[in-house]
Amino acid sequence: MAFFLTSWVITVLGWIVHVFLDRVPDRRTKHRVIELLLLWMLVVTGVFGLSSGIMHISGMSGMLAEGIGYAPSMFQWEVGWGDIALSVILIGTAWKSLRGTWMTAAVVVLTIQYGGDAIGHVMQYVAHDNTAPDNVWAIPSDIMQPIIAIVLLLVYRAGQRKLAQTTQPTA
Repeated sequence: MAFFLTSWVITVLGWIVHVFLDRVPDRRTKHRVIELLLLWMLVVTGVFGLSSGIMHISGMSGMLAEGIGYAPSMFQWEVGWGDIALSVILIGTAWKSLRGTWMTAAVVVLTIQYGGDAIGHVMQYVAHDNTAPDNVWAIPSDIMQPIIAIVLLLVYRAGQRKLAQTTQPTA
């Protein structure tokens, strides 16, 4: 539970601090505030996913499997590398030079991976009575993160289009 809550707390607090300390010219506009929230969500999720991926492929894999209510298996190796791959694209959105091309891809991959994870955790809970804390507490984050990321991305992209229209010279 602490793993998932910590991720959300860092995201929200980091975003709030960033908004107040932001020094870019368009700071505190709706578009910039949405951009920062989306970035904090993607990057923090990436950092936590990277740590999770490393745990899945390291000597800690048995402990991690136990916390989720699974038996250790070779599939953790594959899940770990999937987590690491997702994390690289999520963290990569922090760089402005990659943001435009990576942000949509990051949200798509996040949605597919976490959506699938959510289904798996729910199935484990319902079909196998898996009430292990890291199985049950993964469910809200695995459902909420993609939904929030999709909404923020849509609002962010709409804001980009609106900015592009207002900055185009008129003939």
